[in-house]
Amino acid sequence: MNTPQSPTPPLSALPSQPAVPLALQWKRQPLPPLQAVQVLDFRAGDTALLEVEQGRVWVTCDGLLEDYFLEAGQRLTFAGPVRLRVSAEGHRPARLNWARYAQREAKLPALAALPASTTAPTAWSLPAAAASAAGA
Repeated sequence: MNTPQSPTPPLSALPSQPAVPLALQWKRQPLPPLQAVQVLDFRAGDTALLEVEQGRVWVTCDGLLEDYFLEAGQRLTFAGPVRLRVSAEGHRPARLNWARYAQREAKLPALAALPASTTAPTAWSLPAAAASAAGA
């Protein structure tokens, strides 16, 4: 079981030029308590961006041993191809916001260099498999 920590990127990792804001289409996924696990699939070249809006969410990724438990405001990224399984943890409802960032189609800088906006979380890092999480 992993509870995400709040990594702080080193100042040397910040871009020297202004970054272009992402235009992502966020989807809101309600997760009722005691319901079946829901599956989110992402293709090669996609990055899955997850943020818990409400409640506590269980996330696991096919092929990885770790499970993640995210609280409201916490974020997680996974590089595709990846199949994620998500559900509300416990007896309370949860709500997950997620977006797909397709790097192969976008002419934008790396996500880790993008500034915060009102819809996108503040610090995304893009691991090769699935190791980034940030608290609010």
